[in-house]
Amino acid sequence: MQSMSIDPVAADIGAQLAEGALRGLQAGATAATSITSVRPAGADEVSTQAMLAFTKHAGQMLALNQAAQEELRRAGEAVNAIARMYADTDVAVARSLIDVGWRSGSALANV
Repeated sequence: MQSMSIDPVAADIGAQLAEGALRGLQAGATAATSITSVRPAGADEVSTQAMLAFTKHAGQMLALNQAAQEELRRAGEAVNAIARMYADTDVAVARSLIDVGWRSGSALANV
Protein backbone atom coordinates (compact mmCIF):
# COMPACT_ATOMS: atom_id res chain seq x y z
CA MET A 1 0.00 0.00 0.00
CA GLN A 2 1.25 3.49 -0.84
CA SER A 3 1.36 6.25 1.76
CA MET A 4 -1.17 9.07 1.37
CA SER A 5 1.13 11.67 2.92
CA ILE A 6 2.11 14.89 1.21
CA ASP A 7 5.45 16.63 1.49
CA PRO A 8 5.19 19.61 3.86
CA VAL A 9 7.05 21.67 1.27
CA ALA A 10 3.87 21.62 -0.84
CA ALA A 11 2.28 24.16 1.50
CA ASP A 12 5.29 26.45 1.08
CA ILE A 13 5.11 26.09 -2.70
CA GLY A 14 1.41 26.95 -2.66
CA ALA A 15 2.03 30.00 -0.48
CA GLN A 16 4.88 31.18 -2.71
CA LEU A 17 2.72 30.73 -5.81
CA ALA A 18 -0.09 32.79 -4.28
CA GLU A 19 2.32 35.48 -3.06
CA GLY A 20 3.95 35.73 -6.49
CA ALA A 21 0.56 36.12 -8.11
CA LEU A 22 -0.36 38.91 -5.68
CA ARG A 23 2.89 40.69 -6.55
CA GLY A 24 2.00 40.26 -10.24
CA LEU A 25 -1.42 41.80 -9.62
CA GLN A 26 0.19 44.73 -7.81
CA ALA A 27 2.68 45.24 -10.64
CA GLY A 28 -0.13 45.21 -13.19
CA ALA A 29 -2.10 47.77 -11.18
CA THR A 30 0.98 49.98 -10.92
CA ALA A 31 1.67 49.69 -14.65
CA ALA A 32 -1.95 50.38 -15.61
CA THR A 33 -1.73 54.10 -14.96
CA SER A 34 1.37 54.73 -17.04
CA ILE A 35 0.39 52.35 -19.83
CA THR A 36 -3.17 53.54 -20.31
CA SER A 37 -2.48 57.27 -20.00
CA VAL A 38 -0.17 57.58 -23.01
CA ARG A 39 -0.40 60.87 -24.89
CA PRO A 40 -0.07 61.16 -28.66
CA ALA A 41 3.44 61.98 -29.89
CA GLY A 42 2.08 64.77 -32.05
CA ALA A 43 -1.08 66.65 -32.89
CA ASP A 44 -1.66 64.69 -36.10
CA GLU A 45 -4.25 61.98 -36.72
CA VAL A 46 -1.66 59.20 -37.12
CA SER A 47 -0.22 59.89 -33.66
CA THR A 48 -3.72 59.86 -32.18
CA GLN A 49 -4.57 56.56 -33.88
CA ALA A 50 -1.28 55.00 -32.74
CA MET A 51 -1.94 56.14 -29.17
CA LEU A 52 -5.48 54.74 -29.25
CA ALA A 53 -4.27 51.40 -30.65
CA PHE A 54 -1.48 51.18 -28.05
CA THR A 55 -3.86 52.05 -25.20
CA LYS A 56 -6.43 49.48 -26.37
CA HIS A 57 -3.80 46.75 -26.71
CA ALA A 58 -2.27 47.66 -23.34
CA GLY A 59 -5.69 47.41 -21.69
CA GLN A 60 -6.21 43.97 -23.21
CA MET A 61 -2.79 42.79 -22.02
CA LEU A 62 -3.42 44.14 -18.52
CA ALA A 63 -6.76 42.30 -18.39
CA LEU A 64 -5.08 39.09 -19.57
CA ASN A 65 -2.31 39.52 -16.99
CA GLN A 66 -4.87 40.10 -14.24
CA ALA A 67 -6.83 36.97 -15.19
CA ALA A 68 -3.65 34.87 -15.29
CA GLN A 69 -2.38 36.20 -11.95
CA GLU A 70 -5.75 35.57 -10.29
CA GLU A 71 -5.73 32.00 -11.60
CA LEU A 72 -2.19 31.47 -10.26
CA ARG A 73 -3.30 32.87 -6.89
CA ARG A 74 -6.26 30.47 -6.77
CA ALA A 75 -4.01 27.54 -7.73
CA GLY A 76 -1.52 28.45 -4.99
CA GLU A 77 -4.30 28.72 -2.43
CA ALA A 78 -5.67 25.34 -3.55
CA VAL A 79 -2.27 23.65 -3.20
CA ASN A 80 -1.90 25.22 0.24
CA ALA A 81 -5.39 24.06 1.30
CA ILE A 82 -4.73 20.52 0.06
CA ALA A 83 -1.44 20.37 1.97
CA ARG A 84 -3.23 21.61 5.09
CA MET A 85 -5.95 18.93 4.69
CA TYR A 86 -3.31 16.20 4.38
CA ALA A 87 -1.45 17.53 7.42
CA ASP A 88 -4.67 17.74 9.46
CA THR A 89 -5.57 14.18 8.46
CA ASP A 90 -2.08 12.93 9.36
CA VAL A 91 -2.37 14.56 12.80
CA ALA A 92 -5.84 13.09 13.37
CA VAL A 93 -4.69 9.59 12.39
CA ALA A 94 -1.59 9.87 14.57
CA ARG A 95 -3.71 10.95 17.53
CA SER A 96 -6.12 8.06 17.05
CA LEU A 97 -3.22 5.60 16.86
CA ILE A 98 -1.73 7.06 20.02
CA ASP A 99 -5.12 6.76 21.74
CA VAL A 100 -5.39 3.11 20.66
CA GLY A 101 -1.86 2.50 21.91
CA TRP A 102 -2.66 4.01 25.31
CA ARG A 103 -5.83 1.97 25.61
CA SER A 104 -3.99 -1.20 24.61
CA GLY A 105 -1.22 -0.44 27.07
CA SER A 106 -3.76 0.13 29.85
CA ALA A 107 -5.50 -3.14 29.03
CA LEU A 108 -2.20 -5.02 29.11
CA ALA A 109 -1.27 -3.42 32.43
CA ASN A 110 -4.48 -4.78 33.97
CA VAL A 111 -3.72 -8.36 32.91
